[in-house]
Amino acid sequence: MVRPFPRVSTRSCCWPIGEPGTPEFRFCSAEAMPAKPYCTEHAAVAYVRVRDRREDAA
Repeated sequence: MVRPFPRVSTRSCCWPIGEPGTPEFRFCSAEAMPAKPYCTEHAAVAYVRVRDRREDAA
């Protein structure tokens, strides 16, 4: 049976921290951005803008 990991609230960041299955595993507890599952810091890592290939040709 898989147990869900508790989040502080539905508006808290759901970025995983640590190794799942260990006692140290948790989710970030910072406030999530509106309409995103992550806080500002973790959204910057999760959502990377795709570069235009034409930039590489220059």
